[in-house]
Amino acid sequence: MHINKKVLLIVFAMLSLLCVLIIGNVFYNFVNFGKKETIERANSIAESVRDGLTAHMALGAMDKRELFLSNMIKHQNVKELRVLRSKKIIDVYGEGEIVSYKYDDVEKQVLLDGKTITQIVDNKNDSYLRVTIPYIASKYSTPNCLACHTNVKEGEVLGAITLKIDIADVKERTFDIIFKIVLITIVFLVFAFFISRHFIRPYIQLFDDLEEGISRAYKGDFSYQVKTVLSDDAAKVANKLNDLSEIFRFKKTIETDVDKPQIYERIAFILENHFHIKEFVIFENATTTRKREIVFKSAQMNYIDPNAMEKSKETCRAFRTNNITSSTDFHKICKLCYREEKESLCLPFGISDDYSITLLIYTNTQEELQRIKELVPIITNYFEITEPVLQTKTLMQQLSERSLKDPLTTLYNRRFLDEYIEKNITPSTQLSVMMVDIDHFKLVNDTYGHDVGDRVIVELAQLFKRVLKGSDLAVRYGGEEFVVITFGTTAKEALKIANTIRKEFAKIVFSTSHENFSKTLSIGISSHPQDSSSIHEVIKFADMALYIAKESGRDKVMLYQEFSDEEKGEK
Repeated sequence: MHINKKVLLIVFAMLSLLCVLIIGNVFYNFVNFGKKETIERANSIAESVRDGLTAHMALGAMDKRELFLSNMIKHQNVKELRVLRSKKIIDVYGEGEIVSYKYDDVEKQVLLDGKTITQIVDNKNDSYLRVTIPYIASKYSTPNCLACHTNVKEGEVLGAITLKIDIADVKERTFDIIFKIVLITIVFLVFAFFISRHFIRPYIQLFDDLEEGISRAYKGDFSYQVKTVLSDDAAKVANKLNDLSEIFRFKKTIETDVDKPQIYERIAFILENHFHIKEFVIFENATTTRKREIVFKSAQMNYIDPNAMEKSKETCRAFRTNNITSSTDFHKICKLCYREEKESLCLPFGISDDYSITLLIYTNTQEELQRIKELVPIITNYFEITEPVLQTKTLMQQLSERSLKDPLTTLYNRRFLDEYIEKNITPSTQLSVMMVDIDHFKLVNDTYGHDVGDRVIVELAQLFKRVLKGSDLAVRYGGEEFVVITFGTTAKEALKIANTIRKEFAKIVFSTSHENFSKTLSIGISSHPQDSSSIHEVIKFADMALYIAKESGRDKVMLYQEFSDEEKGEK
């Protein structure tokens, strides 16, 4: 069931249950109240009958008793009224006028034990309450019962009265009230349902959108944007997920960009359109020479002279201290960045040992500066995502003028790899090294010629470019052997990439004048710094894993971590 319908159904069910319980409780209390009210009325009538009969007896007007009782029935709206005498009273005064009817079992029980019995009769034709109330002898009553009835003792039953009181009107009133309550409850439920739907639906929709966004991101699609009309903490969650999606989408984009200027343009686009920062400059700073170069300047920064800033002898404080510098920290805290009537914020980002980046932002007010300060964590995320890509692009740029590329495959060569390792790999850098070799490659050259062999090598190089991400590195190590470095990957993650390369290469069909053929790969993998803190030793371990892969049958991927110490020793 859809989460929206499920939540609304639960809310509606809980409200319905609450209303049913309230109606049930009201019904029960009204019925009890009606019954209690009728019993109290019966007791009042019984007291009136007793007092009336006592007065008739005292005045010697017992012959008027029937008139009195019929008037009581008439004026008290009583269906039936029967006066009963106990055996001791009958022994003295006789049966009187009650000889015409017999006592039923209930009346006999009341005369026997002196306890009131109440019954409700409810059928299609009639609804009434029958109550039989005893008269108890007491010398403390007014008048004194024992003064007249000398043959009875304190607490004995003198007689009883049976009343049948119509409760149809009470029943009708009860059901009328219950009907009104039910009607009000239904209206309330309908109203509550739509109100709940109105207020809860945006949260449910947000949940559905979050689920959709996470599901797409899990599959590598970061283009989905969560939309919500909410403005509370839930909206902040949605915005954070959107920010993360944008960051990863940005990362996937810049990995395939051609060069650094294109990457800087994308960063500028994010700053201007996502964060609404209009005045900023991006510097590249050389670590050793302390020189700076403006690599991007926003359109509204026409009040600065790029040449003057690049050639100034002043050093940017953020670059020098590697800390965020704000104009609100101290007056003219950075002379290079200071501008009259402007607030500034300078953010440093280390890229490599050779150079770093600083982002200089200007605002007109401290309020705007504070808004941007709150964005610093997310801006930092963008630059950190950019860092490995810029490293690769920078190195490519630095070495583009040298003979560090293999002319056949356009991949970098072994010399490039040695220099790259020395400049960019630290003991804590997380990466995996793959040693890749084409199985039985010599047989290709011997059988089909070196031209065909070159085609096989070129196809493998092209496959690397298709499969690997922009920050990863593929190097022709020598002959048919290649080194692939995947940054930020564990051995298991590299294993998955290696198997993709192996399977994709096996699908390639090479055509010759004699026949068509396919080739396979053997790959060895080692990880840094898990297998060793020395990158050169990691490369050696990857080569050992490649050797085991070849010795155990070829066309497979072998992790250095997987083979035994004995195998390592033999190698």
